[in-house]
Amino acid sequence: MVLIDNVNSLKKHYPEIWAKCRNPKLEIKDQVKLEPTQMQGWTVSILMESGWNYVHSKYNPEKEAERFIDSLEEIQDRHVLFYGAGFGYHIDAFIKKFPNTPFSIYEPNMAIFQHLIERKKIDEWIPVKRLKNLMVEENPDDCRKYLIELTNLLEDEIYLVILPSYKRIFSEQTQTFIKMFRDVVYAAHERIITGKVFAKRMAINGLFNLPAIVKTPNILAAHNGYFKGKPAIIVGAGPSLNDEFENLRYIKENGLAYIFAVGSSINQLLNAGIVPDAAFAYDGSAMNTKVFRKVLENEIDSVPLIFGSTMGFETVQNYPGKMSNFLVRDDYIIDLFLKDEDNRPFHYIDRFGSIATLTLQILDQLGFSPIIFTGQNLAYRGGQVYAQGVEYTGTDLGDKKKEYAVEVKDVHGNVTLSGRGHVEMREEMEALIQKIARTDIINTTKGGAHIEGTVFLPMEQLIAEQLTIPHVVKTDWLEVISQQDGYRYDLEYLKKVIRELLSSCDELGKIIRRFAELLEDMDRFIESQNNKQLEVCLTKFDKLFDRLQANKLNMRIVQPMNHMEFQLVLKMFDDIRPEPDPKTKSRRVVDQFGNYLSSCKSDSVLVKKILEDIHEKILGEPIVV
Repeated sequence: MVLIDNVNSLKKHYPEIWAKCRNPKLEIKDQVKLEPTQMQGWTVSILMESGWNYVHSKYNPEKEAERFIDSLEEIQDRHVLFYGAGFGYHIDAFIKKFPNTPFSIYEPNMAIFQHLIERKKIDEWIPVKRLKNLMVEENPDDCRKYLIELTNLLEDEIYLVILPSYKRIFSEQTQTFIKMFRDVVYAAHERIITGKVFAKRMAINGLFNLPAIVKTPNILAAHNGYFKGKPAIIVGAGPSLNDEFENLRYIKENGLAYIFAVGSSINQLLNAGIVPDAAFAYDGSAMNTKVFRKVLENEIDSVPLIFGSTMGFETVQNYPGKMSNFLVRDDYIIDLFLKDEDNRPFHYIDRFGSIATLTLQILDQLGFSPIIFTGQNLAYRGGQVYAQGVEYTGTDLGDKKKEYAVEVKDVHGNVTLSGRGHVEMREEMEALIQKIARTDIINTTKGGAHIEGTVFLPMEQLIAEQLTIPHVVKTDWLEVISQQDGYRYDLEYLKKVIRELLSSCDELGKIIRRFAELLEDMDRFIESQNNKQLEVCLTKFDKLFDRLQANKLNMRIVQPMNHMEFQLVLKMFDDIRPEPDPKTKSRRVVDQFGNYLSSCKSDSVLVKKILEDIHEKILGEPIVV
């Protein structure tokens, strides 16, 4: 009876797992056997070279599991991933102690899982929806696929719990899983930060930045070959920058090359008395205000800012110096609001994880030659991560970074340590260098990671052999390109779009209020167990959802601001579609869609205010709808 119930549950919730169980590799089941415990339960033993090893206690596996779960610390609101199901004693103990905490299970041994479903009723886990994902490994290729699927739409941070006996019995397999888990979760963490946290920032930044974009020259549209054949230096904030201040000061004083600061290097350069010819930035987070704090607080107006359309609006709005801009690819705010009067297509810069790589693409398209890197370590050097003078984050290599460090080749051919983030930035930069197929990209970063496609030259040698022509830099370059024929934005078109969106905003408010009323009704009918009225409410919900999807403000701005949350809503819809019980289905809708709706409501109010503000700032008149 237990097996039949489990088969039905697997067919319904995890058909892929059921397919594996239907066609098991029978030879592996001989290596696993069940044994009764003294407390009238079951334990599992695995045949190894040293003999049979037990997954659970032979005496009292329930008490053993309770002690293990009691030892777990700081679970908080994280999603728990159990590596090793065994016979599920620890999972039962976990549910008892943390009844509201979602969890997933990864079982690396198919034979153990086959014994589990014959004896343990897993339906006790699935229907209450605490078990979000069930993964059973049949071959090594399953591991990465399962972990990517797990993290793809998971909102919460993952807390990994490894059954202690699995570390002993499946030592090598467990270590492989841990390494894969770290790699996949790290990548997922970066993706979620970009996709979820920055989703709102991208829209808000784009809206707030519209006035500055309209009123400042686009460097890619207006340069008109002004920089062609001139040398440029991209200055990063790596530890090697400390070695180059005298060289950079000599280059600046003699006008031998344009000096462009990326990231926090602007602070080190200014501290050293070197005023860069411009700073490039496009970080959409509030962190950019920390990077430019010295410039903002001291109102330093001598460094032009070349900013991306997606950059954090706080810095753009308060920047004391002159500015130029560039448009970032897939910036849906620009695509929605701006159009050239002559219908010329906009020139976009690709998105990159590193501002140095993005700056390389811009300098390549502006015609600079050669393009020189300095302070671009992309590796640790002498226990340092950044050059001295970075105030908003630590400069030293801590124990945590050492633990995750990887070995890479440096510019001298030696082995050095680097972090995962640095490795990804370097590989991204190398891919761009290969794409643009240039041979005049020089890396002067002493002790930095080797960057394929660049030539390493010490800065002293570069100055002596190549940077020999003085005064190639013109300090009034921004004034010159400001006079060139750049984009001329169609302000009447902009006004029309703003008015349409504000009108759409009023309609969106009505839809959100109707949704709120409907969810309240559903909540009440869930409590009274009125299935008939719940069915009516679900039908009304579908129709109202169609109205939401037809609303322009929602589709063009509000929904993209909540992209990750909306994907989770769609996933929820898929999950509940086969659910026959209207109470269970409605509960999921009320809880999950209610949270999404609340976020949309607050975002629509904010967007309306910003639209009214930018209408007045750009067009010089208050909005009249």
